[in-house]
Amino acid sequence: MKKKIDKKAITPLMGAFLLVSFAIAVGVIVLNFGRAEVEEQAQCSLKIDLHFIEIGGKQDLCFDGTSLKFTVENGINANLGGLVVNIIGTQKAQKTEVNAALSRAETYVGVVPFDTTVNGQIRQVRIIPKVTLSQTEEICTEQALVAENIPPC
Repeated sequence: MKKKIDKKAITPLMGAFLLVSFAIAVGVIVLNFGRAEVEEQAQCSLKIDLHFIEIGGKQDLCFDGTSLKFTVENGINANLGGLVVNIIGTQKAQKTEVNAALSRAETYVGVVPFDTTVNGQIRQVRIIPKVTLSQTEEICTEQALVAENIPPC
């Protein structure tokens, strides 16, 4: 008598392949959750040392009635991909992105238009550096330059 062989089971090679695939899928999921948590708590790891230029003992920052004029100097630690200039008025805030790259120890003279009829009088100016770390652009808000009581030009 011949016995019928039931071939419904998977081979050991196929079983090993399924286990490895499952382990890789679980690993990818865990790493993605970890990366999201790190990015959520990320801060700029570099000390950028962006600062206002002082001319005659005063910061070179003023408002001429239609635009904010400022001069900043980058530190020696990192190249900057640009700046974000937030001008907070009494009625409204305005965000302007300046896409001028600043290399190390480079000085930048900026002019940002600001309409006081729409935004109100300037209460505060925040100039925030942008750096590129491992192919991702980071905006370093914790290293922003903050100025209040902006003098006329």
